[in-house]
Amino acid sequence: MINIIPKPQKATELKEKIFFSTKTALCGEFLETVKLFEGLIPAAVEAESNTLTFIKDESIAVDGYKLTYKDGNIEIYCSDKGGALYGFMTLVQLAAGKEQFDAVEVCDKPKYSWRSFMLDCSRHFWSVEHIKTTLDILASLKMNVFHWHLCDDQGWRVEIKKYPILTEKGTVRRGTCQSPLQSINKEKTYDDGIYGEGLYYTQDDVREIVAYAAERNITVIPEIDVPGHASAIIACMPELSCTGEPREVEPRFGILDNILCCAKPQVYEVLKDIFDELCELFPAPYFHIGGDEVVPTAWENCPDCQALMKKEGLADHVALHGYFNNILIAHLGTRGKRAIGWNDMLNPDLDKTAIGQFWTGDRKLEEALDWVNNQGGDVILSSQIYMYGDYPYSRLSLSTTYNFNAEYLGIERMEGVLGYEIPLWTEYVKCPEKFGFQIHARLLAVAESCWTQPLLKNYENFEYRLENMRPYLESRGMVIPPRKIYSGYTFDGAENMTFYNRREDGFRKHWYGAVDYEFNMFKDLTK
Repeated sequence: MINIIPKPQKATELKEKIFFSTKTALCGEFLETVKLFEGLIPAAVEAESNTLTFIKDESIAVDGYKLTYKDGNIEIYCSDKGGALYGFMTLVQLAAGKEQFDAVEVCDKPKYSWRSFMLDCSRHFWSVEHIKTTLDILASLKMNVFHWHLCDDQGWRVEIKKYPILTEKGTVRRGTCQSPLQSINKEKTYDDGIYGEGLYYTQDDVREIVAYAAERNITVIPEIDVPGHASAIIACMPELSCTGEPREVEPRFGILDNILCCAKPQVYEVLKDIFDELCELFPAPYFHIGGDEVVPTAWENCPDCQALMKKEGLADHVALHGYFNNILIAHLGTRGKRAIGWNDMLNPDLDKTAIGQFWTGDRKLEEALDWVNNQGGDVILSSQIYMYGDYPYSRLSLSTTYNFNAEYLGIERMEGVLGYEIPLWTEYVKCPEKFGFQIHARLLAVAESCWTQPLLKNYENFEYRLENMRPYLESRGMVIPPRKIYSGYTFDGAENMTFYNRREDGFRKHWYGAVDYEFNMFKDLTK
């Protein structure tokens, strides 16, 4: 068994042993990238000296590589630093911490150019060091995009120098929901306790993370989620809402009606200012503007929004939302940025330079399919019924995540699929151990789906490699749940249920009722 994740395009076992240790000299091209990971090279005990040479070969695809051997030495051919890094990471996995391994010749390249992870830092804040550790894991799995969700109803988490009130007031909420039952309870809907004071990223923090990611061939994309999920910014600037009434940073989770007004010029002025500051910090050619879960009640009751709709000939709130988005998309275009938004915002009048990020399961599927199949639009796939990292395993088993394929959604124009992204929403993820429990195994699965051609994928084979590699992965700090948990058999009788019944029962038991149930089971099993 060749233990490599993601599975390469072609791998051939050779009848020789190869030394790879601290006695291996690194030579050739792209060493500034590879030497960042010298700490992953096994310590030499009995190893013989040899060389690892990186050779530039323009004929090899972007991020692709060829791993070969000659007279006991190692050679990696690639055309760019991504290929050098990923060839090195394959070598690290083959060695798995040992100074000698069975030689495997590899010829490899990715299926998708977009291989991404999204982290919500609004609901719960994650330190710069934690993000760096996560970026190291992404690089080791050949993932190349980090989508940074920086604000939401429950907190604003990035410094904007023109509007310091956003981090003076917008970071702090007076309570936090502990389960979805609290979110839908019309009585007391959260536990008291100030959260978020001082928890935001300075612009220097942003520069540090962006640079750290770039060294690892990872592009960082910021998200400022508007016009919905805007409680934090409205708490700081109530004049940006339709009513101008005072609001607070929300302690509740869920879909709320705190939205920005589409008819006030000041809304666009403030957002353009915010976007402009962030465009200077994030060199990526993309910028995420959110656009999801917009409850239109305020617009429907706003005389100014209604007047704007009449003036512009906008038939309904969907068209009004498109009007709002197109103004932001055009502005970002002047800054050399291509806008991304959740698929809630897709409609035929949306600027076609935008990228739709599909997340909503079966909802809005028709619009998303029309966007990619008929209108020539590009999409990123993050389907919640396959890829949401915060869901319990009884609801979303590892095999379900692994087996996702774009064609399952009805996508026909595959060239419009840029790639996949796995999000981690952190309403109920508060500590690094639960972070790892929820996401690390799923990152392995999504990394393989992004990289490996579908005909080469097989879940049983993936799981076998995962379990073979478990000791090494855990030694590198990854948190891999036991097979029973990641398979979704986390409550009595689950083994005898159909997949659909287990999913629904698990969602009720382990999401609405007790979001830490599986995590506590994991802690009990690993004591």
